[in-house]
Amino acid sequence: MITVTRVRLDTGAPAVVRATAEHLVLAVDDRHITPTGAAAIETALNGLVDRAPESAPDGDSR
Repeated sequence: MITVTRVRLDTGAPAVVRATAEHLVLAVDDRHITPTGAAAIETALNGLVDRAPESAPDGDSR
């Protein structure tokens, strides 16, 4: 699951990413993205994850 949040970050840091095996959080500075933009990015990225191919037995993604 991918989540995009809007937060106030330090100047010069437009985005920060935190990831675990199950979840990815993309925190974007609220001065650089609108609420609609954050929702659109989250929807698009989660759509890609849902369509990602399964890993092949040798570890390659196909």
